[in-house]
Amino acid sequence: MTTKEKFSYEKTLKTDKDNSFLNLQQFLFITSKQLTQFFYYTKVTPHQVILLSMIFGITASYLIIQPVKLYAVTGAILLFYKNVLDKVDGSLARAKGLDSRRGRFYDSISDFIVTFTSFTAISYSLYVQYNSVYAFVAGYAAMVFSMLQCSYFIFYQVSFIRSTGKNTVNRVLEDVTEEDKIQQDKWTTFLQRIFMLIYGWQDKLFYFIDKRLIASFGGDENKLRVWYQNKSFLTLASSLSIGTHIFLLCISAIIGRFEYYIFVNLILMNLLLILSVVFHYKSTVNKLKT
Repeated sequence: MTTKEKFSYEKTLKTDKDNSFLNLQQFLFITSKQLTQFFYYTKVTPHQVILLSMIFGITASYLIIQPVKLYAVTGAILLFYKNVLDKVDGSLARAKGLDSRRGRFYDSISDFIVTFTSFTAISYSLYVQYNSVYAFVAGYAAMVFSMLQCSYFIFYQVSFIRSTGKNTVNRVLEDVTEEDKIQQDKWTTFLQRIFMLIYGWQDKLFYFIDKRLIASFGGDENKLRVWYQNKSFLTLASSLSIGTHIFLLCISAIIGRFEYYIFVNLILMNLLLILSVVFHYKSTVNKLKT
């Protein structure tokens, strides 16, 4: 691939238009298409975009808890565009034909670094504000649940893409296999192990729940296709993704009330997660009856 080829937006998509669903996160990716097109005609690589995204996120983590409104607003803008760049790196990789497993691990690990720094800052801010260790713990609890909620959507997004037959470098479970050790270089395998330390427990939890739900209605090929290609469920679950959390954090930073985000995260978003699980099961069963 050479960057002399005309930019194709279709190449940036994870799925083709006939096998896609309404991802609510797309409304938060302001200017992502334009940025992807801009970087496409440069020597900028997807990995460099990941690094820039991480720098934005870490810088934002410091700024969003500052008492000076200008700093907090600047931090919110940086955090918002961290999420936009998070979209751009994958789109750019697909457009340039550079998508890889190493890129997937770089992206996910950098996301965790930003998540950890952001919630550490927020937890500290809440501790100072309320002079209570419980506020500090609530901040970190919100981090854990935000990761769970995001991983839930990603689990079924990857499952959907794979069920359509679309080639993807992502797997539902990223345990290091003997094949990985042979086909990958040692650095990629090392990154894969780090990825599993961070996200493996979440993926295995949802894999366990997923298989139990499938077993309840029998998992032949047709039923599995209906289960994993339930587009109305995927649209609902997409509201649990990282973009939603970042948007809410940005609003909280601007108004200086992180406790509002903590409440939404721990109560409302977890209720939405439960609703998504129930809706997925019941809507699939109803479709199988028709």
